[in-house]
Amino acid sequence: MSEKSKSKQSKQEKAMSREEQLEHENELLRLENAYLKKLKAFQENPNAYLEKHKQSWHSNSKKKGSN
Repeated sequence: MSEKSKSKQSKQEKAMSREEQLEHENELLRLENAYLKKLKAFQENPNAYLEKHKQSWHSNSKKKGSN
């Protein structure tokens, strides 16, 4: 990390209350946990995972194209 981004991050952390910092950390941990669960499911059975999520990918791509 560059020195500039470190100082920016520390300024933002100081501006947040302790409760806000904990909420932010909690959200990051939830995102990491969800990512790791999906990664594990994919590694255990890639074909089943892809089939399960295939429909949501198609519906998302249709929404983006209809704009």
